[in-house]
Formats: sequence, C-alpha cells, structure tokens
Amino acid sequence: MTQLVIEGHGVSVPLDPGRSYRLGRDPRSDVVINVDRVSRAHAVLRFESGQWILEDMGSSGGTYHGGHRVQRVIVGPGTRVVLGDPAEGGVITFRMAAQAPPAPAQAPPAQTVPARAPLAQARPAQARPAQAPPAQAPPAQARSAQAPPAQAPPAQASPAQAPPAQALPARAAPAHGMTVRFPRTGQWREPAAVRDVGGAQVVRIGRAPENDMVVTDLRVSRRHAELRIMAGGHEIVDVGSRMGTYVNGRRVQQARVTPNDLIGIGPSTFQLVGDTLMEYADTGEVCLQAHDLTVVVGGGKVLLDHVTFPVGEKCLLAVIGPSGSGKSTLLRALTGLRPADQGVVTYDGRDLYRDYAELSSRVGLVPQDDILHNQLTVRRALIYAAELRFPDDTRQNERKARVDEVLQQLGLDNRKDNRISSLSGGQRKRVSVALELLTKPSLLFLDEPTSGLDPGLDKSVMQMLRGLADDGRTVAVVTHSVANLDICDRLLVMAPGGKIAYFGPPAEALPFLGFTDWADVFLAFDDPARDWAGEYARSPAYQKYIAADMIQPVSSRAPEQREAPPKQQSWPEQLSTLVRRYCRGIVADRLFLGITVALPIVMGLLARVVPTGNLMGPPNSNGNAANLLLILCIGGCLTGAANAVRELVKERAIYQRERAVGLSRSAYLCSKLLVLGLITVAQGVVLTYVAMLNVETYDTGVFTAPLTELSLAVALLSFTAMTVGLLISALAKTSETTMPLLVLVTLIQLVFCGALVHLDGKPVMEQLSWLVPARWALAALAGTLDVGQLIPHIQDPPDPLWSQDFGTWILDMGVLAVLGVVCSFLVARMLRRHEPAVMRGR
Repeated sequence: MTQLVIEGHGVSVPLDPGRSYRLGRDPRSDVVINVDRVSRAHAVLRFESGQWILEDMGSSGGTYHGGHRVQRVIVGPGTRVVLGDPAEGGVITFRMAAQAPPAPAQAPPAQTVPARAPLAQARPAQARPAQAPPAQAPPAQARSAQAPPAQAPPAQASPAQAPPAQALPARAAPAHGMTVRFPRTGQWREPAAVRDVGGAQVVRIGRAPENDMVVTDLRVSRRHAELRIMAGGHEIVDVGSRMGTYVNGRRVQQARVTPNDLIGIGPSTFQLVGDTLMEYADTGEVCLQAHDLTVVVGGGKVLLDHVTFPVGEKCLLAVIGPSGSGKSTLLRALTGLRPADQGVVTYDGRDLYRDYAELSSRVGLVPQDDILHNQLTVRRALIYAAELRFPDDTRQNERKARVDEVLQQLGLDNRKDNRISSLSGGQRKRVSVALELLTKPSLLFLDEPTSGLDPGLDKSVMQMLRGLADDGRTVAVVTHSVANLDICDRLLVMAPGGKIAYFGPPAEALPFLGFTDWADVFLAFDDPARDWAGEYARSPAYQKYIAADMIQPVSSRAPEQREAPPKQQSWPEQLSTLVRRYCRGIVADRLFLGITVALPIVMGLLARVVPTGNLMGPPNSNGNAANLLLILCIGGCLTGAANAVRELVKERAIYQRERAVGLSRSAYLCSKLLVLGLITVAQGVVLTYVAMLNVETYDTGVFTAPLTELSLAVALLSFTAMTVGLLISALAKTSETTMPLLVLVTLIQLVFCGALVHLDGKPVMEQLSWLVPARWALAALAGTLDVGQLIPHIQDPPDPLWSQDFGTWILDMGVLAVLGVVCSFLVARMLRRHEPAVMRGR
C-alpha cells in the first residue's frame, strides 16, 4: 500500500493507517494549522474501510472542499481541503509519498458525505449481519483514544454535487471499532461496546465489573438494569437503580424494546440491532440547538423573542447584551430549568424538554451566586456534593477519587484543604465549576462567572472555560465583560426585547454592528427605532452561521408533561448527608458557634436583673411576678428566631441548584429542623436554668417539678420561634431584609404574649393573640408557677389560660406545638416557590 502524505503551512506528515491525526490551531495537534480562522481542534483524519477520511470536529469556521462546506470527505492524492474559511482559511493537500503532488487538473474528484442525514433518514437502518472491518482498519482503541468522532455543521454541497448515499454507507450492525451514524441525531459515532445477545437469556448492565455490559460512570448503579430475551422480543427491566432506566426518554421499570427504541442508562444509550446490543457513550461532544425560543410573562411582556441559533461541539459561546435583554432567561430556557413558552432545545438532536429527566444530568449550570458553603474546605464541600449527586451505592473511595480528579483538572490541588471563604473570587468560581464537573456534563452553562472580578481574574476564568471546551464539552457563558471575547468560538449579542442582534465569530461582531467599541454598541441599544433582529436576519451572517447549521426538530411533548430528574440517593441518605454537612459548617464557623453558646447565658443573666418578687407569696401579693416569665418568653423567641432567620435565604442559590439535580425538599427542610431544633432546644433549657438559678418556687408545678415544666415550655417556644424564623427566611428576598422582620416579629410577641396587656375577653386582640407562640408559652409558664394568683387583679379576673391545671397546661403546649407544625408546612410551601418549575410537583 502506497503511503499518503498531508502537506500545508510548512507541514509535511506521512500518514500511518494504524492511527488517527488531529488537525487544528492547538500546538498539541498532530498537524498544526496556525491560521486564525482554523479552530483549535478542527478536524480528525483517520483510515477507515480502506480509505482516508477527513472529518470536521465541530469547528466554528467549517471544512471546505470544492468551495462547499462538508462534514466528512474521502481524501486521496491530489485532494485539496480548506479549513476555517473557503477564501482565507488554511489549505491542506494530499500526495503520494513516492511522487510529487499531481496537478489539480489530474486529481480524482473527492467524495463528500453530507454532514447530517435528513430526520426522515435518521431512523435506525434494518438489521443486517455484522461485517468485520477491513484488515487495514486501525484498532478501535487507537481511534477512540486519538480522536473520537464528532458532529459538525452540515455540508453545503448541493444535491447535484453530493455523491450517492452508497459512497460511505451507515452500517446497521457494525463490528466494534467501526464508525456509524448514531440513530435520531445524524451524528457519526463509534459504539463504545457491542455484545451479541443472540444466545443469552439475560444481559446485565451496570457499574460493577461482574455485569455483562459495564458502564463505569458513577451515575450508573452497580446493578442498574437487565435486558431479558423473551419469546417474541426483548424486554428492559430496571433493577432498582437510582438514576433510572429510560426508553426513548421516558423512565420505565419494565418495557418491551424494539430496534427502533433507544435505551438510556446514565451517559450511555443502547440500541438493539438484530441480535446485537450496541452501546453509544456520550463523551461530551454534542451539539446544542435553540429553535424559536419565546418567553412571555404576565402582562404580555416578551423576555425572549423567537431566538434561534446552534452551538457546535467543543464550542465556547459567550452571551452578552444590555440589562433586560433576556440573557438569564435564555440560560434558564437552554438548561430546561424554565422551559420556553414556545420552541424547543435539542441536545444532540434530542428534545431536551421532552427527555429532561434523562438528559438533565448531562447539563451543568453554575449560577451567578456561588453554590458553596463557605465554612467548608474545598475538598470537603465537593465530597458532600458528590454524595448528593451520585447513587447511594457509590463507595466513598469512588467519590473521593472523582473529587480528586476534578481538583487536578482545574488546578485546585494546592487549595483543596483551604476554606472556601479564604479563596479569591476566581478560585471560588473554579470550585463552583468543579462541583458541576463531578458528573461530567457535556453541556456547561455559566451565568456571569466573572462578575465582580478584576481583569486578571476575568481572563483566568475565561481561559479556564476555553480549556474546558477544548477538552470535549460545549460551554456557554453569560457575561457583561467584553475583554476576553476573542477566545470564544461564537458570540451571541442579545438586543433589548430578547432578540438576536448578532451571532457568529467574535471578531466579526463589531464590524457587523457598525461600531469600533462595545461601549458604543450598548449605548446604541437605547435607540428603539433600530431593528437589530431584522438587520441580522436579513444578513449573510445569519445564513452562514445559523440557517446553514440548523436542523428542524421533530415534534415534542409539552414542557409541562416533563418528568423531574430522579433522586440519586434515598431520603434517609440525603438527610444524613445534609445533616453532616450542616453540622460541619456550624462547627467550622467559630463566631456563630460562640454566639450560639453565649446567647442563652446572657439572656438568662438579664432575667436575673429584672425584679420578680416572691413567687411563693399569698394571692394578689406580687405585681412583678410575670416579669421573669416575660423575659423567658422573649429570650426564647429571640434565640430561636435569630438562629434561623437567615438560614434559607443565604443558601437559596445552593438549594435551587441542588433541588434541580434531585435533592428532596423535605429532606432539606428536615435537616434544618433537626440540627437547628436541637441547638434551639438546648439554648432554651440553658436559658431557663440560668434565669431560675436560686429562684425559690413551690415544690410542684402542674404535674412535676416546676423547673422541668418551665424548661419544656421555653424549649418548645424556642423551637416554634425557630420555625417562624425559617418562615421569615423563606419569604425574604435578601439577607438584609431579615433583621427588620425579626425585630417586628419580636415586638409582636412582646405585645401579644399577655404579660403587658390583659387579652382575655378583648375582641380582635384576643383572636390575634392565638396566632402568637409567646401567648401560649407564657400561659404554660404561668400555669406552672400559678402566677395568675400572685398578680393583683383590680377589675379583670386572671387569664383562664394561666390556670394551674393539667388540661389547660396541655392545651397551651399543644397549641404551641401546632403553631410550629403549621409554620414548618408554610416553609415547605415557600421553598417550592424558589424551585425550578420541573421540580415543583415533587
């Protein structure tokens, strides 16, 4: 066999059929084409089925042969290919090793293959016997390690110029190592594994090595699913996995499957072709497309107005625009957290909204606010996140190994034992990205990651994102910074009203918009007379960068019918993780811990300063008898509410993100009630004992020792006040608004507790007091000490709720407990308001 040589831009490389070659601007490429319009990872060259194939890897500028944009081209001696741009791109040619390059006129015509088959042809082909690859074909391991095949924009060759489909046929049942067109996406992809199931009764699929088909991803359970061969067909059965088993995007426990069905397990998709089960692994090289996205809110205000654009594989997309142009709304629509009212988002040809439950784990989102607990160290925070995001049958050493891998990938090894609060803004953003990379998402979205960073950190973060895209994923970043747009592959400029003003290479944006400075562009957006979207839609750039690459999606199910992502852990496991994380954060926060210990002691000492008189005197002999009880009530209310008043609002961004990946709302709330409840109850007991030290009382209260009854009442009041604090925190929009609300609630408790104003028999005031926890707590305290008999009553009789009998005391305590339950229920309802729409039904 005669050896082929590739030449261009000072490069001459003899080609070895036993390996594949990467072409691009990246210095690490096998064939470096140092031209501006060439992508860093532009194309791959491989020997396949006895011929050399050049395949575009999702480049921004495209690959051209004969003046037409192509996805794959069969090359040979005399073939001339242009990378990046048909006129100004990088030119490469091919010749035989033993002779000079033939003249162009004598070169045989190259055969081009359309980048994507039409959707009507994207269905699986009829099953045919498997064919072994030719002897010259390289091993599957070499090809997959050197250059995994990827999808790119469709070819522009006209039907008349395109070769017949037989030029490079898609095989229905290929041998392992052969590249085929993946069903329903039109993507050329090599099967990760192929298994003959003809003679088997059961094919076991899972993460454990003893399975018949092993999927090593940690999101897959050790024993995940079984393919059972039955009379008349095949059946897939989920065997108790956490992430779930899907057929055509719908979660199933048991379902019949046909060759037209796609079986989703973790990041892998399985398909039956005859008696062969083929696995296609999602390695990250996927294409995202937004089709006619429109979002309209109350009053008819349009946030997104028919937004359409493609994002290729390994692409870094920057989204910029003035405030109110719909950038964050677009981000939520692209991630599926808030589906568009009209239009769809396709993930590698699949409807993201319809298949959200299956695909959501492949989409990562880094919100603008850090999704981190600042008191924890970097590694510890990631370990807790791994516990929540991986199935509960994942071993601890597996989670830690994945955490260490991500830390090394992002250069955080030397910071892993630092507290997050001690990191710089850029390092904290890296940790937020590391948290999302734990599950190896193919799509990564970031909302203003450089906000508030200095220019150096801004550049560092953008370079990190560039590296993540080059490593094999699609990255989209919403930003206000325009300093480092040049390292992006694509730029989306949003105009007011949620419209596209420009989409294409960053270098062409300012000339297209007619300005030389981005500040002038943003000022020009204030002109309502200019039709930004219309100008772009009528431009050649729209045809080149959007229309040429879009594929019409198939019809999809309504967004409101989507399934929510599965819970990766059982409810007890989630609660255990949340409680341990919360306790570790409290212990690490020494200031909070000190205040928690000191506050009940200080409040108890203050109660000793207030005169109380003799609590064992005759009836109507002590007008100050209620002072001590009043201090106990206010102290219990204040300590309980102060503990919780900021807990939910400060973690809102964390909760929203974790809820979107399967966190249980009830487990989250119970972790707060359990940890804060224990702390608050302990504070109530300490407060009571300090306040009652050396205070003489009767030997017996309502049914036991007075100090015990008083401690129970103050502890229950503190717990109920804590639930009131959580309710304030759930209602508040910012942490700053919680303090005024805390003061207001404390004053209400003071006025309506019944110590300052006699409430019995007073319309309206008495009924309002029934909703105040301090009213019932003070009544229980007064019943224990029989304070109602000590206070002189000139006109009004003692409050009947202060009676020293068991039935009244139980009523007081019972209503106090009911108020705590009601507040907890309201907190759960308020938490639901802040969740992604898809999770509100769970």
